[in-house]
Amino acid sequence: MEHCDINTTLQDAGLSKTSQRVAVLSALMHTGIPLCVKDILDQIGPDCHVNKVTVYRILDSFKTAGIIREIPTDHGEKFYEMACSHNPLHPHFYCRVCRNLSCLPTAGITEEWLKRFRSGRESVESIVVNLSGVCAGCQTSKK
Repeated sequence: MEHCDINTTLQDAGLSKTSQRVAVLSALMHTGIPLCVKDILDQIGPDCHVNKVTVYRILDSFKTAGIIREIPTDHGEKFYEMACSHNPLHPHFYCRVCRNLSCLPTAGITEEWLKRFRSGRESVESIVVNLSGVCAGCQTSKK
């Protein structure tokens, strides 16, 4: 996946550049998959000196600024991914056994399709398309 510039992304969102924000944004930008908070903390590592509460606060500010998308799951866990031109809106598959979330093709969700809702009387605040079930790996291990 191509990447946006961290400094420009923060500046355009009106967020100051802190080492913690840079670390969280870098983790999200440089992985090709949605991450949960535990994954983000693992990506950042102990050298950054950021705790779980701070990561949640940063993610909330990123979500409010429209930098990231939050992807809820059936088990209450939330995943996060970039919401930029390099990562257009797309559905996800969540395995209820291994609890992994994977990206699926866009399934016809285009900017033109989204513009229909943005320009109408409706006030769409988010679109989430998730499928859940058991992934092929978990089905194989059951046999």
